[in-house]
Amino acid sequence: MRRLTFILILLAELSFGQAPGYMGRKLLITSEVSFFNALFNPNHNFNEGIRKFSFNLRSTTDIDYVVARNGTIGVTFDVFSTSMKYHWNSDQHAQLLIPNIDRKFEHSRITGYGYGINYKVFRNPSRGGIAPIGSYIKFDVMLLDVRLRPYNLTTETAHSYSDRFFTPAFSFTLGQQRIFWDFLILRTGVQLGFVPMGISPYLQDMGDGIVRGTQQQELRAYAESRLLTYYLLNINFGVGFLLPFRKNYKNNLH
Repeated sequence: MRRLTFILILLAELSFGQAPGYMGRKLLITSEVSFFNALFNPNHNFNEGIRKFSFNLRSTTDIDYVVARNGTIGVTFDVFSTSMKYHWNSDQHAQLLIPNIDRKFEHSRITGYGYGINYKVFRNPSRGGIAPIGSYIKFDVMLLDVRLRPYNLTTETAHSYSDRFFTPAFSFTLGQQRIFWDFLILRTGVQLGFVPMGISPYLQDMGDGIVRGTQQQELRAYAESRLLTYYLLNINFGVGFLLPFRKNYKNNLH
């Protein structure tokens, strides 16, 4: 009898260990908004400063799957929009300039998408923090698909020229997930981001300005510098769903 009891307990432990997730459900989809005040850099409307109550915003969608008692793996999709002001240092090289763009177009809109993968580690699973519930640390590796459009702020017109390029980004998030009614997810967090290709241009911009071979290269360098500060610090709020909404239990009694 003791051996039978021991075997039953062992099987129960193994079954629970092999089926992580909340009530056996492992898939969750979450959308969140990340924001921070535009203190030093303009938002997508070229506004900045506390007095104007201006914020830089970014929307993110995560699709996560529970792979362990304390971890989930998923994909991340970002939609971002901001702007920048820059200074050209290529005027003395007319052949390197973009045609029909003069200094009146000293601003630019920056929009695009981010594609990445993430991993969340949930802390203290022995104290109730079982994935996907509780406090977590999230690691993101992303590729940003960036689009640029020079803008004349005086006449409020965008130039016909546009450019597109890709740059990597990494982020680290400290967050908290809660589940209500067994399917609704509420998420909060603080995120630190890092765009490595923006470090050198940012340091140059802090000095005498960014200098590159062509005007196109300068615009890209300024954009990477701007994205470095855009992703640097954000506060996140999200809402999501645990799928399927309800777990079906089959009645085997006849």
